[in-house]
Amino acid sequence: MAPPPSPWLQGFRAVSVPLRSLLCFPYAGAGAAVFRDWASEVGPGTDLLAVRLPGRENRIGEPPLHRVEDSVPALLAALEPLGNRPLILFGHSLGAALAYATARALVARGRPPALLAVSGRRAPHLPSRRQPVHGLDDTAFRSRLAALGGTPPEVLACDDLMELMLPMLRADFAMSDAFLEPDPQPLPVPILAFAGAEDTEATVEEVAGWERLAGAGFTLRTLPGGHFFLHGQRAPIVRYLTEEDF
Repeated sequence: MAPPPSPWLQGFRAVSVPLRSLLCFPYAGAGAAVFRDWASEVGPGTDLLAVRLPGRENRIGEPPLHRVEDSVPALLAALEPLGNRPLILFGHSLGAALAYATARALVARGRPPALLAVSGRRAPHLPSRRQPVHGLDDTAFRSRLAALGGTPPEVLACDDLMELMLPMLRADFAMSDAFLEPDPQPLPVPILAFAGAEDTEATVEEVAGWERLAGAGFTLRTLPGGHFFLHGQRAPIVRYLTEEDF
């Protein structure tokens, strides 16, 4: 294993002879650590890496990003040391937009990923049905976070912690709210999409819209749960991600 010494990537275990890399992109407000437990699910030949954006974890002192596109150059540079190893990109919610933007940039460089997996995210050409979250006042913003269910209640209840986290959270939601491609061209990459059967943030139909971008095959997997179904469905998601012999 040789995970690149980049602040953008976090590795979780040693892999002596990696056959492929699974790169995971977290949802808004989250860091690389949300994928730590995935290490027990992936097979011995898969190098598990997670993206760590500025403004969180050990990068908390860095200013957060406000546009998905701003992450791409640094991510491409961080991925260079992986060479030609097959690359699986997985992203949930905001992470799906980040994974997609990274996949498109890799295609432009002549190094398409083996698979793009998107989860809990409407297709890029579909506008949001919701009022932009990042522009709400602090009280309404915290209420919206509570309704989404991805932030622990004890975190939401701690004013000091929320004061520290709000700039990063608002920046992440600004990234998510603003990401839209009205007329995206298909990618020469297979796309695997995951939808939560009870997800009201990204409905099954909205997630199915990713088929428009799949120029090399499309599969939709609907799993039980709401918007953060990935936490309860980790094992099947990892199995679907790694069942192909890339």
